[in-house]
Amino acid sequence: MVLLVVLAGRFASSQITNEIELTRSVVQSQRQAIVEAALNLTESESAGFWPLYQSYRKDMARLEDRSVELITEYAESYDILTEEQAESMLQEHLDIQQGELKIRQKYLKPFRKVLPPMKLTRFYQVENKMDVVIDYELALEIPLIPED
Repeated sequence: MVLLVVLAGRFASSQITNEIELTRSVVQSQRQAIVEAALNLTESESAGFWPLYQSYRKDMARLEDRSVELITEYAESYDILTEEQAESMLQEHLDIQQGELKIRQKYLKPFRKVLPPMKLTRFYQVENKMDVVIDYELALEIPLIPED
């Protein structure tokens, strides 16, 4: 997502999609390594956790796809943004955030079955920290909507 930030900041829409996909695959690989290092799973925990984690990340990736589309739309229409587009983009942003919470809640019970409470909480903390860093980087690079 870091490259996404740079691209969104430049508003170079012609190559955004390919570069975003490459960046997302790198981030996902790093994300998994961070989770692995933070949890120090036993063999039996790993056997149950990683397939579930892959499913969880797949669901989250669908929302990330929507975020990429939203950022791309914003970048492409930044100079000609209408009131209706701004309202629609705001609603989509809120829907994405709500979707993330639903996914976290959906996976809580299955994760509880494979991780003890301390590791489960640590997992959610690590995920949250990574998301906050990405959100912070995006916030730095994406300009505010122009004033009237």
